[in-house]
Amino acid sequence: MDLVIRNGRSDHGQPIEVGITGGVITAVSSPNSLPPAAQEIDAQGSIISPAFIESHFHLENALLWDGLINQSGTLEEAIEIYARVKHDLTVEDIVERSGYVVKTAVANGTLWLRSHVDIDHIAKLSILRGVAAAREAYRDLIDIQLIAFPQLGLAQNPEAVEMMWQAMENGCDLVGGMPHGEKNMDDAAKHIDIAFAIAQKHNVDIDMHIDETDDPYWHSLEQLAEKTIETGWQGRVTAGHCCAMSAWDDRMAARIIDKVKAADIHIITNAPINSMLEGRHSGYPKPRGIARVKELLEAGVNVVCGQDDLQNMFYPFGKMDPLEVALITAHLAHLGAPHEIEAAFNMPRYHAARMWGLDNYGVFVGAAANLVILGAETAVQALRQQPANRTVIRNGRVLTERKAETIWH
Repeated sequence: MDLVIRNGRSDHGQPIEVGITGGVITAVSSPNSLPPAAQEIDAQGSIISPAFIESHFHLENALLWDGLINQSGTLEEAIEIYARVKHDLTVEDIVERSGYVVKTAVANGTLWLRSHVDIDHIAKLSILRGVAAAREAYRDLIDIQLIAFPQLGLAQNPEAVEMMWQAMENGCDLVGGMPHGEKNMDDAAKHIDIAFAIAQKHNVDIDMHIDETDDPYWHSLEQLAEKTIETGWQGRVTAGHCCAMSAWDDRMAARIIDKVKAADIHIITNAPINSMLEGRHSGYPKPRGIARVKELLEAGVNVVCGQDDLQNMFYPFGKMDPLEVALITAHLAHLGAPHEIEAAFNMPRYHAARMWGLDNYGVFVGAAANLVILGAETAVQALRQQPANRTVIRNGRVLTERKAETIWH
């Protein structure tokens, strides 16, 4: 074997050791049962976990901070600020900032990342060129999927529609959308129809920003679910944010969650960002501003968590650590029972892998050896302690055995 990880622990606490050959897990055994290998790691009782997945991010505007402060803290002002500067972003600048993001994420154990790429009448395909270059530059470290994201609308924006079609011919992997950015629900339905037409033509999955507002008027998630069923795209559609459901009444929420479950839509909650942006126009008591995570989980919906932004006009914080995002999600969604903590821990792992369709994801014989050894023994320890000690393995190759801050700056 090329590599053996000894003295490890499974997700369920059993002592294990893992053997790897040719980038694939070839043995998951009881302790001290595998022969010596060319390289060995002592996990010292830590969890041997499949690597993390960052399922909702924006590479191009990460670390755009200096001189671009969002004074109101609202989503609306953030979008306005970004619209003023996005056309001036260069390929070199996007690649450089993306490099910091990628290297930090990888050091924290993330080996897959989805990035939404602004496609509109302002930026046209300029941002896509930068992010595609970043994807190529860091392909040996991480797998990146690109989503064509029409943040400035489609229903009344034919130039943006044309740009979306071109984006799918120039490197984007999925079709995105933001129907609640339209002027009303009728235009939101048109927005969704356009996105599905593009996705069906290219036979790709859909990943949209949905109802990122605390205004209960918006329920484009319901439209999305109905369109998913109508087109037979079940299991191939993801809805990010879904904040408006925090403002819906319980009856409406139950009705739409049932449709989401029937459509097999994956939900991504972006709890850190949405708890910062939402509720800015409200008095007290202020809404929590995130999706109904607990109710979605109880209904059997696949829920994933995502970082979304890193120190920019949308969000001033973040450290590209899925464990931090999962911990914040657990707080805001009231996930405190052991099985709920386990669900939060799995959001950037097994839940995300299901959304991505990663069949060879996990710690089992035949799985790709994409792993992170965490300095924790249980899910609650992993979330509570946010262990700095992490060994990251990609396709059987050890990338780092140290904390992110001590590797790249």
